Amino acid sequence: MKEEGILVIEDENRLSRLLADLLEFEGYRNIQIANNGYEGVEKYKQTRPQVVFMDLEMPVMNGYDSSKAIKKYDPGANIILITANPGSPFARKILDEGYVSQVIPKPFRCDDLFAVIRKSIPPPSTNT
Repeated sequence: MKEEGILVIEDENRLSRLLADLLEFEGYRNIQIANNGYEGVEKYKQTRPQVVFMDLEMPVMNGYDSSKAIKKYDPGANIILITANPGSPFARKILDEGYVSQVIPKPFRCDDLFAVIRKSIPPPSTNT
């Protein structure tokens, strides 16, 4: 069963923190951060988040291999690739093979990020 939450797998600490802060500002909670693909796969298995934001180029395990491992573990995983090189053959391959549902180019616009996440997770309730 999917848990509520978001997993950000990104090796650049400032960017992963920025993503988490933006999502929290929008009201999303239960945001986990992994600093490389291997750590991301392990956190996915522990938390089973609704959405994963995945970088492509990372140490230890890249975004392609970690997306493939997550999809092997959970074929229903919703992985969104965030990459500085969305037109690369590697980015096309990960999308064409179905390991990610979509690609967001870096730098990204906040509106684009929120539009993508709202397709996967309903906006947080504004009721207090």
